[in-house]
Amino acid sequence: MRFWHLALVWLILFSAAIASEIELLSYLSYLLLFAGGAMWVISRLTMEGLSVDRSIGQAYAHLGDTIELQYELRNTHALGKLWLEVFEESNWPEHLPGRVLSIGGRKTRKWKVLVKAARRGRFRLGPIVMRSGDPFGLFGTVLRVPHEALLLVYPRVMPIPFWTLPGSFLEGSVLTGQRSLQSTSMVMGIREYRPGDALNRIHWRSSARHRELKVKEFELDKTADLWIYLDLERHWHRGEGEDSTEERCITVAASVVQKALREHRNVGLVTSGSRAEVLHPDRGSKQFGKLMQYLAEMQVGGTRSLAETIVETLPRLRRGASVLLITPSLDPAWVRPASTLRESSIATQAVIVAPPVEGDDRDRARRHALLGELAVAGVRTAYLGPRDPVEDLFRGTNSAAA
Repeated sequence: MRFWHLALVWLILFSAAIASEIELLSYLSYLLLFAGGAMWVISRLTMEGLSVDRSIGQAYAHLGDTIELQYELRNTHALGKLWLEVFEESNWPEHLPGRVLSIGGRKTRKWKVLVKAARRGRFRLGPIVMRSGDPFGLFGTVLRVPHEALLLVYPRVMPIPFWTLPGSFLEGSVLTGQRSLQSTSMVMGIREYRPGDALNRIHWRSSARHRELKVKEFELDKTADLWIYLDLERHWHRGEGEDSTEERCITVAASVVQKALREHRNVGLVTSGSRAEVLHPDRGSKQFGKLMQYLAEMQVGGTRSLAETIVETLPRLRRGASVLLITPSLDPAWVRPASTLRESSIATQAVIVAPPVEGDDRDRARRHALLGELAVAGVRTAYLGPRDPVEDLFRGTNSAAA
């Protein structure tokens, strides 16, 4: 029964008492009026002395993590609270569970809530809402505590042991121990001349000593910039949730960011879609947080293609940098800009992410043709199938190397 129900009952009872002059009805109307006033006073006292606090176990989480929210309710008033509902308003993807409880005078109650990070993004928690009232529910009282917090959910990050950092062709000082097909700043050794070797790589003194042509081998340098191109053009993305091409592309990008930064590389990010967004290369934990925050809020959209983005941003890339292209696109138009990167002494790799549902024969033919063109262009490419784990990128048969 709500307040207006009580008022209607009292009005009927009081009118009947006046009309019939029956004392019992008059006493009942006075008793009902007194009870209503008492319940109103009690409802006003239910929020006296109450305070609530919430703490989050972490400043950010990755997709799929479990987040712990700790709540502490304090009652500094001598009067206990018979019932109290505590819940939180937020834009969290799922409803955050609340709690209905009672608390004694000058007591404290604590509890924990575990929620799963089911979607990337920036989420607002708060305000915290406390709702109570009198024992009969006639008068309700609501108190909003302006205790707000921001929680970032980063993309899922997976180990990618089979992906190796592409080395710089030109500059730097941290060496990989891998032999390079192009000249770098560090000579690793000499070997026999092979058809196609550049004449400027011939080591004439060693050739004269061994009486056969010898050429210099160079060691790859790992300190050059790594640029990640993330294709978010709407046309090629399919699916929903964690199996969508959007989520898997962003997972690949986040996994590469973590591994490359741990290897002390400068990592930058370029996204296509609505427009070419550019985050310049840097290294360290600050850059990790910056890139993860950006990836956390990225959404598919727009019509700017990967090919247009590569052409537009090519002047920003230094010779000797490295590029990783991540895309679901089967459009061969981006192969030529990718080969232009290699012609500009930029080591180039690509990851093609398949939709969650295998395509028809036409899509398979387009994919095989695209992989063939990339192989001819010298772009090492990995194909991430619908059921392929991200951890197996560039492992065995899921890659096409030049």
